Amino acid sequence: MRYYIHVSNHGFEPNQVLGVWEIGDTMAKRIDVTDSDHNRFPAMLGRTALETLRFSNPGTTFDELELEPGEYYPGMARPILGESQGRNPDHSVEALGHRASASGQLHALIQQLEQICRVVHPRGETNFKAYGHEIRNVLILACTELESQWKAILGAHNARAENTTHYVKLCAAMKLTEYAVEFPYYPWMPERRPFAGWQHGTKDLPWYGAYNDVKHNRDSNFPQASLDNAFEALTAFFIMLCAQYGWDFALTGDAAARAFFRLKASPQWSPSEYYVPAYGGMLRERIYSFPP
Repeated sequence: MRYYIHVSNHGFEPNQVLGVWEIGDTMAKRIDVTDSDHNRFPAMLGRTALETLRFSNPGTTFDELELEPGEYYPGMARPILGESQGRNPDHSVEALGHRASASGQLHALIQQLEQICRVVHPRGETNFKAYGHEIRNVLILACTELESQWKAILGAHNARAENTTHYVKLCAAMKLTEYAVEFPYYPWMPERRPFAGWQHGTKDLPWYGAYNDVKHNRDSNFPQASLDNAFEALTAFFIMLCAQYGWDFALTGDAAARAFFRLKASPQWSPSEYYVPAYGGMLRERIYSFPP
């Protein structure tokens, strides 16, 4: 059996989901509603069940689901069918504990960066080039946390996680380049997309390269511990937590206007990429197939 999502491609709501189907060669059954004969469709003579459904429903598509109902990728948030926002369906004690620990570290670093910005006003090219020990600490700790997140997610999928040539594989899988963040505390600052252009390794992430340089040779590379790089790294850490645990990690509405980070843009997923409820079954982890 294979699973398909039925989507409307016309009207006022394109990509409107119309149903979830289990389809074999000779029979199709809609599984997101109460099981009955009305929701079972045998194949027409000379057609498969899928061909029959497509013929009988013009203006709509039946797209094969990437994951079966109840399956999800560990450490990767995606929209769940019936919800507008992405989240991680793993609500185990272990997963919630990791989320709480990461959130605590994020807020500790936000407080440090806020204190720095009371001394070095985050405005103007010259100010963003300012560097110092406290700024370096934010840069190093934010990137260290990022590495921890990258290694944990890749490890959950039995993938190598030794350097950025491995970490970069998460970029496409989690659509990290599509996240954008703005800063209500500093409304003059443009949005940041720290993962934009990440295709290869360290060279695509200047702020991550700066972290490596100042970590290994502070005396020669101290100016790279800049306020700009600290903002980039901490923003990347925030995005990574949203991408891993769910977009509810970011505040919305009036609360977002009072937050340090505000999520301005998040990934667009096709309905076939959604997580679909188990419909009475069990949640199951699925290993993501990263490219070699």
